[in-house]
Amino acid sequence: MTVLPDPQWYKKIWTLDILSQSWVEETPREVNFVGEALQLRGNERILDLACGFGRHALALAERGCTVVGVDITPAYIEEAQRRAQAQGLNAEFFCADIRDITFRSEFDVVLNMADGAIGYLENDAENLKIFDRIAAALKPGGKHLMYVCNRDHAARHFPKRHWEMGQQALALADFDWDDQTARMLFAGYSFEYGKPLPHLTPGSPTSTRLYSVAELETIFQARGMVVMQSFGDYDVQVPASADRLGLAVYSIKRN
Repeated sequence: MTVLPDPQWYKKIWTLDILSQSWVEETPREVNFVGEALQLRGNERILDLACGFGRHALALAERGCTVVGVDITPAYIEEAQRRAQAQGLNAEFFCADIRDITFRSEFDVVLNMADGAIGYLENDAENLKIFDRIAAALKPGGKHLMYVCNRDHAARHFPKRHWEMGQQALALADFDWDDQTARMLFAGYSFEYGKPLPHLTPGSPTSTRLYSVAELETIFQARGMVVMQSFGDYDVQVPASADRLGLAVYSIKRN
């Protein structure tokens, strides 16, 4: 697979078409994992970075949390605001680049779920700014949870092709790996059930800097945080492993 992504692909590819993607169906399971991993009580103030259309944020607000969501895509923020208002939830949503937020010690929890834009930016210096904003936004003793793809898995198992069946469509994911830059190259395809099979043309390709647990420990330590646990799925019983593509990392900000 040859993937030549626009360096600023993360500003351009997102549409509300994702509402029909198979992984949206996993939201309840993912939110249950957040609650269990972080031992949420239901009264936390939570910042959801790269929140998309608010699927995690709204579900957490339904559990009693006060939630603020930030995303770079206007259509997602409009949809999240519409849903929050319709459901009468204690949730606010803002359209912004994560690098531009200015929260200071305001949140009990910060989330970067389903990548949460981690690794999306053009180079390591820009990507590290997201970690700066995470640490700044957390109160002392605050908790951070991220779910990304695992560098150790990508280096060992890519390139590969993955099929996934959703309720409305069959999704095909093509993964490649650039070992020099530690970036995962991805192109996705979607085939709606009952429609003629189209010519195989990928959606907008992406390039994401991936991290190992060891790298993340160093990054967080430099920002006054410590990694507490890592998982290989949305399941607290599954430890992180190079055999698993998913990587969830739970960290806290030192007092």
